[in-house]
Formats: sequence, structure tokens, C-alpha cells
Amino acid sequence: MLVNGEAQRPNGAGSSPLVHDYPRPLKVAIVGAGIGGLSAAIALRRQGHHVDLYEQSRLVNETGAAVHLAPNSNGLLRRWGIYAETFGANPSHHFKERDLHNQGGFDVDISKSDGQWQHPWQLVHRAYLHNEIRNVATAEDGASPPATVHVASKVISANPEKGELQLEDGTTVQADVILGADGIYSKVRKFVTGTDYKLFRSGKAAFRFLIPRAAALEDPVTAPLIDRENSLGIWFGADRRIVIYPCNNNQLLNFVCIHPDTESHATATDEWNKKGSIEQLLKVYQEFDPALLQLIKKVHPEEVNVWQLLDMEAMPTWVNGKLALLGDAAHPFTPRR
Repeated sequence: MLVNGEAQRPNGAGSSPLVHDYPRPLKVAIVGAGIGGLSAAIALRRQGHHVDLYEQSRLVNETGAAVHLAPNSNGLLRRWGIYAETFGANPSHHFKERDLHNQGGFDVDISKSDGQWQHPWQLVHRAYLHNEIRNVATAEDGASPPATVHVASKVISANPEKGELQLEDGTTVQADVILGADGIYSKVRKFVTGTDYKLFRSGKAAFRFLIPRAAALEDPVTAPLIDRENSLGIWFGADRRIVIYPCNNNQLLNFVCIHPDTESHATATDEWNKKGSIEQLLKVYQEFDPALLQLIKKVHPEEVNVWQLLDMEAMPTWVNGKLALLGDAAHPFTPRR
């Protein structure tokens, strides 16, 4: 809540320095134009700051599967005028758990939880979400200076004290503030503490892919698994699980199949399209219910991806001088978090 231009704590116990009248707009450089970096750009431009993002890829074919928009993060998006239902997001209205034999477990109706949480819990295709956030960050709407995204701009080093970035092409960028939002393989993380934090195996890997929901509904064997719209299901084995939920207005089913990384031979890579094998996928889940395996077989073999899930020791700080980290660059997100 804002009172006289200051952010007030809910209990009224004083104010929090979340809103400032800056004497001048800051020049902010963000390393990475993923969801985190672009979201930061929106918030900063709305405060009148000048934001440039440096992205090593060309952002030509953004990929990925579906993601959750939990109520807290969704509240921020809606504050910025981003309503995920306008680009295919599904509400999350039902949750079920089963064992690997599709038995037991429980069902929960969460359709009335939107009122409790103030904002809806939604399921959305990552590529569509990323595209909309980028549009809002860079829009020439006249309300504030638009952020600028520099593609094919790989950052190789940072100077936190001077507020400088060095690009691979030899360009030096000067900024008042630098945000490292360049993911788990961050190039600027080591300049925060002077230590190159090594990533290590979490012990898990994940197959990810999408299939048309219509293909599953047409099959009487697989239809009962996914016949309820806006429903998220998890099938648990002892050390692996299959998570399925819809996106794109219930037209696509998103699969996240988490398992011991030794079984899929997934290796660490900074490529988001590391191809997996449907044969290996079926082998990893061979003990699961035949209907689930039949559902998995509906994926196109070329669309199975697999990632080794990595972790990192906790950093003592995410800030040094004019440099700060956010997202995976600061703290990798693993399934247990």
C-alpha cells in the first residue's frame, strides 16, 4: 500500500524504501533477456529508468514447454497489464495424485482458490509468456522509456565497481546498475564474489515435451487420464514421477518426467533443446501403467527433450557494487524448491 508516495507495511509498522524519488533516471544494464530479465526491465522502466538488455541468442525461435503462474507472480504480471488468459493460459482448477499404477492418491478441487489467493493460478506456454513480457518491456507506449533488447550480444565479463560490461565483440557497456539474469550458466555470477561457483548434479533429470490433447482424447485407453480440463496430474514412482498439465486453452498437454539422471544419461548443457530419445523415455518409465506409456508414445520422437537438473552451493551474497543477480543466476531452481 502506498501512503504519501511510500510503501507501507501491511501492519502499518513504518514504511519500506520500495519507492524513491530518484534525482535522475538510472541507466540499467540487464544481462539476459529471459523471463526474469524482461520482467525486471518492465518494473524498472515503469519507474522511469533507462533499461538495456544484452542477450547472447537472437531470440528468433523461443522454445520451451508450459510453466506455472502462481498467484503471487501472476499478481505482478496483472499489475503490468499482462493477462495470461489472453494468450492461451489455462486456469488450474483440479489437482490429482496417483501411484505409478494409476491407483490410489487423491483429487482436489481448487477451482475456488482464486478468490482466496487474490490472483488466479494459471498454466501457460512459456514461449507465449516470454513473447508477451518482451512486448510489454519494449513497447513504445509513451508512459515511460521502452527497454531495448540487444540480441546476439554475449557478455563475457563485468566490473562491479565501475558498472561495466564487456561484450564478446569488444564493446564496453557502462551502467549505473547491472543485473545478472543470464541463467544457470551465468557469465557474470563469478564477478559477484570473485569465485566461480561450480554447478553440480542434483541427481535428477527431466524429459519435457508436449502432445496435442485431442490425440489423447481420441484414444479410449488414454482419454480417462486427461479427460478433465484445467487439471494437473502427478503419477509417482519411488524415485521418479510424471507430471501432466494443459496449456493453450486445453489444446496441448505438457509433460515433465523427472527421474534419476543416470537412467537417461542426460548431461549438463547450456542448450535448451537437448534431444532425448523416446525409447529411453519409455525404458525409464517401463514400470508405469500401460495407459500412461501409451499416452507418452503419442509424442513426436523429434520433440522429446531431456535436461540434467543442476544445483549450486548457496552464495553468501547476490550483490557486489553495482552488480546484482536474479533468478537461476543466483539460485538454481530444482524440482524440490
